[in-house]
Amino acid sequence: AMKIGVVGSGLVGASAAYAMVMRGVGREIVLIDKNEKRAQAEADDILHAVPFAEPLTVRSGQYADLKDARVVIMAAGVNQKPGETRLQLLERNAAVFNDVIPQILDHAPKAVIVVATNPVDIMTHLTARIAAERGIPRHRVIGSGTTLDTARFRSLLGRQLKVDSHHIHAYVIGEHGDSEVLTWSLVSVGGIPLEDFIQARHLEMNDSVRADIDDRVRHAAYHIIEG
Repeated sequence: AMKIGVVGSGLVGASAAYAMVMRGVGREIVLIDKNEKRAQAEADDILHAVPFAEPLTVRSGQYADLKDARVVIMAAGVNQKPGETRLQLLERNAAVFNDVIPQILDHAPKAVIVVATNPVDIMTHLTARIAAERGIPRHRVIGSGTTLDTARFRSLLGRQLKVDSHHIHAYVIGEHGDSEVLTWSLVSVGGIPLEDFIQARHLEMNDSVRADIDDRVRHAAYHIIEG
């Protein structure tokens, strides 16, 4: 049975565990947090959804409970404060990673580590470096990268074009952060290039609309944190 560890039981870690239960990913989920009561409370709460979801075991534990885990989601770290850039987070979260990543690798040396903590590209690089020092190949460390930004881009395009975002193909590349790139030239709707779709439907997609979507994708975190 596939065991998945989640280190960090805050909003991101708990939401990831909940999503896995609802979609039936894995068979056992272990939540770990410096605040053990929080991990236990989140694990219990999510376990109680199992009768209406998929047959998984959800529990809290210690690093030793990551033994034989196939995947570990790294969601531990401090949150971005209002007005703080992702890079200002770096110093605070690097300290957390230097403490936590070795403990994950000690107990689950064969696991794939999925990093979700910001600034995610640098935290992923740091994790890969700590793994490499222990002879663990870099390809076992994956960052969530611009997956979230890509989803934001597609959802906002879908709302603007009045099309289900599942049918929109659009990608954000580069850094998950202020320097990311929205690849407007590659956007397609149901396989039709964006420009052709707009003309066929007589839709408005001027520079200010595009700039607004760009701003909402690029700076989404700041708006969400502020709220």
